[in-house]
Amino acid sequence: MDHQFWDTLRDKLGRHLKSNKSATLIEILLIFGIVFLIIRMIVPFFKGNQFMQQGVVWLANVLMIALVFFGQWLRRANFGDLGLVLPIWSSKTYLKMVLWSLFLFVITLLSFVLGSIVMSVLTVAPAQPDVEGYQYLKENPWAFMVSLLGIYLVSSFGEELVYRGFLIQRISWLLEGTKFQRTYAILISALVFCLAHYSWGVSGMVQTGFMGLVLGTFHIRYKNRMIVLILAHAYMDTLLLGSIYFS
Repeated sequence: MDHQFWDTLRDKLGRHLKSNKSATLIEILLIFGIVFLIIRMIVPFFKGNQFMQQGVVWLANVLMIALVFFGQWLRRANFGDLGLVLPIWSSKTYLKMVLWSLFLFVITLLSFVLGSIVMSVLTVAPAQPDVEGYQYLKENPWAFMVSLLGIYLVSSFGEELVYRGFLIQRISWLLEGTKFQRTYAILISALVFCLAHYSWGVSGMVQTGFMGLVLGTFHIRYKNRMIVLILAHAYMDTLLLGSIYFS
């Protein structure tokens, strides 16, 4: 009886999410709103401890990933809808995938640099992102390795799943029938992505915004290649953390 009740409730909520655009909009706002509130409310308790502050951000992002998965579960939807598909194994396919990810990494890195140039030309703000929150990495190999693993999960994987796979797909559906709906979806997801990096300062937000435009465009152009975006993002994260650790 209980199992039947929960199964019926799941189907009812899933149908509502799939057919009601207002429900989907609420889903988006709840996912990002809950995570934002957790970060804003809990991080101050660890003032002076950068590693613990970063840990809170990671846990909040893990919750965001879980909520995205929960939404897919309610819809009884395939994760391939979000581009999360691994190709059938073959050395040629995976070699091509790695080469694509390296190409995308270069383009993404150039977009990040372009953000620096834009900031240095148009404003008096620092041209580089504010990464003071990662200073605990310096000359600390243990923290560096743990942070890399955490970043690979919540940033390389999580951010691509949430900001590209989930957000672009949901916004595209909300704007269904609108001219340039995919373009608007890319722009909105890039904007949300840049706002999510508010702790990096204005320059960091602009740089991640440019990065979001490139990754979002690739996601739309080459669907079901989320693994390529995840790998390219991982290269970026490794470069960023490595530059802080070795500086």
